[in-house]
Amino acid sequence: MKAEFFILGALHRGDLHPYEIKRRLSNALVECYTDVDVGTLYYAVRQLVRSGDIAPKTRQKVTRGGERTIYRITPQGRKRFQELLLDRFQEKGTVAQTIYPALLFLHLAQLPAVAELLRERLRQTESAMAKIRAIKEQFGAVLGSGNCYLMGHLIEVRRLDRQWLRRLLSKVQTGKVRAPQPAAIKQLQSLSASAKPSS
Repeated sequence: MKAEFFILGALHRGDLHPYEIKRRLSNALVECYTDVDVGTLYYAVRQLVRSGDIAPKTRQKVTRGGERTIYRITPQGRKRFQELLLDRFQEKGTVAQTIYPALLFLHLAQLPAVAELLRERLRQTESAMAKIRAIKEQFGAVLGSGNCYLMGHLIEVRRLDRQWLRRLLSKVQTGKVRAPQPAAIKQLQSLSASAKPSS
């Protein structure tokens, strides 16, 4: 399902062939902050075609004599993408595992719905932090040092998540969510590539 989410999100920006989708996701470093396997994209593309979420648009000849298919997102696929995007904000797990992938496409989201989901996520984070703190206070004197440090770390992570979620919620509530600027990103990539030392 994660591969489908990324494919539908990439196709929101324009019609693409699977290799270009894979390249764009690799450039966005999605494998660094989510467990999606970019290698499964071709299978996921076939599944999305079968389900009617994407459709072939054209076929292009390539230099080695083969052909590649350019795909477009369908209206059904746009609706499915919105569902998957909101699902990411509701999914159980750490902020990094669940919300990070959705942030790639935040500019495409229904911001009022996202704001409500972020408020719920904040409530859950604060509740979890309070439970851990209560356990630490109640049993800290009899627990080992390792346990106390572990609980302290869990509290600190939740506190950091809470601060980050508050800032994100504030941005979403104002509606000041920027879309990526592909031309600027391309320019940064070329500058980065030219700045690498030659071996």
